[in-house]
Amino acid sequence: VSTQSTGSSGINAEYGYSSRVGDPSIVDDFKAKYAGVSIPRPEDTTSASIGVLEADFKKDVAEYLSGANERIATFESKLANLHAEKPMEEMTVEEYLSDKPELRAKIEADIASRAL
Repeated sequence: VSTQSTGSSGINAEYGYSSRVGDPSIVDDFKAKYAGVSIPRPEDTTSASIGVLEADFKKDVAEYLSGANERIATFESKLANLHAEKPMEEMTVEEYLSDKPELRAKIEADIASRAL
């Protein structure tokens, strides 16, 4: 592949085609026809909508990541609390229910409903 400049006509003038070809008018004719070739580019009708979709997607991903980081922090906090608790084998029922008032109320209501 040649990296030399081809000019606007696409034919490299450095090679001196006119002097190498028997009839220089053939080269001039080819240059004129080559310069007259126009390949229309299709109109870009989708880049704008793709840009909008991309921006919306990036916003959604940022919101999801923010929520995910909040959930991770919550789960890490709960996990730390579980690790800080006394092992279940060593815990009494009173100790277990001390920080679970809803469960305590449910158990007490269940016991009260079964009382003789």
